[in-house]
Amino acid sequence: MNVDWRVEPHAGIGRLVFGLTPGEVASAAVPVYGTPTPLIRGADAAADTEGLIAALGPSLSAADISAMRRAATDLASLDRQNLEKDRTPILLEYRNGRLDGVTVEARHAETHFRNERIFSLDAREVLRLFERANGAPGRFRSTEAAFDNLAVSLFSFSRVSPDGKVLVVREDDPDFTGRSVTLRREPYRPANEMDQFVTASFE
Repeated sequence: MNVDWRVEPHAGIGRLVFGLTPGEVASAAVPVYGTPTPLIRGADAAADTEGLIAALGPSLSAADISAMRRAATDLASLDRQNLEKDRTPILLEYRNGRLDGVTVEARHAETHFRNERIFSLDAREVLRLFERANGAPGRFRSTEAAFDNLAVSLFSFSRVSPDGKVLVVREDDPDFTGRSVTLRREPYRPANEMDQFVTASFE
């Protein structure tokens, strides 16, 4: 297995180690992962919040305004960037100037965890692999499966049906080609979103 594509929960993938600065990422990324694109600054997007609130005016409740301002505060410290190689980007997130999240897609076929190539397995096997490593069932909403003890989210390996059942995405499903894995330094658990998830086990 290629160590440059090894998934290490709470640490990163290969050379893309959490805590690196954008400059350090650039040094590590080429030629393995690709060329960094310019940073998209969260502070620039957050700066537009007050203007949006003013434009929407009386249509917003006090709770809406408070939620928008909280989201803007969180967004201000978050920058994004892609690593691009052969038209296959890797999405990076930086929190306060340090690498904090990495997302790889199915086209990154060498990505592996516990000596298993994630994108070569069927979806049920992948969900079981991460559930075992997590030591607990995952949280599911839409096409996301979140494993908090690992701070890992899988996308398009599963789907939550309208009646709340968690289904495995099959190979003939259009979403299957869009599979991706997101690693973070810490699990993403926003209090205002937790009620959107259901818990399910594939063991």
